[in-house]
Amino acid sequence: MEVRSPTGQRVWGVACDLFYREGIRAVGVAEIAERSGVGKPSIYRSFESKEQLAVTYVQAQAAPSHAWLDAARAACPDDPKAQLRHVIDALADRISEPGFRGCPLANACVEFPDRDHPVHRTAGALKAEYLEMLAELVAPLPVRDPQGLAYMLQMLVEGANVSTQIFSAERSAAALKEAAERLIRSFMDR
Repeated sequence: MEVRSPTGQRVWGVACDLFYREGIRAVGVAEIAERSGVGKPSIYRSFESKEQLAVTYVQAQAAPSHAWLDAARAACPDDPKAQLRHVIDALADRISEPGFRGCPLANACVEFPDRDHPVHRTAGALKAEYLEMLAELVAPLPVRDPQGLAYMLQMLVEGANVSTQIFSAERSAAALKEAAERLIRSFMDR
């Protein structure tokens, strides 16, 4: 998201922080205005609606899946299994970061359960890109049902995102790595 004006940047920073920490539905435009020191009319000049601001927030929170893929390939050239491990390790590291409050895309889907809502549709489409990235990483491996493995790995990641909110982040990150390794091994052709 490119916000050019200092006012727009201030609104954007406050909205992103509040949406992530408190949830999109829990935060109103009045609170964003108050915390950013910007009047509501100025907010609506930068963002046509709270819904548009929320959709833009969801889009901005998604790390481009090709960036994960490129980083894995650069770190582990010619080793597809190591590339997959690299991505899983990066995801495990992310859930261990201080202040992590779950995946903002998954959080948005939970807050907006109507699959036709623009926020849910946007978050769901971005999650589908992550699944495609995992499928692309799994494809060169000698495994049966690569699509099934990719989907199960995505489920493990989602579970780790949630369990970190309940249990220890370190334990959830370690469990994600171990469970992913076991799952990959179970799919390997023998």
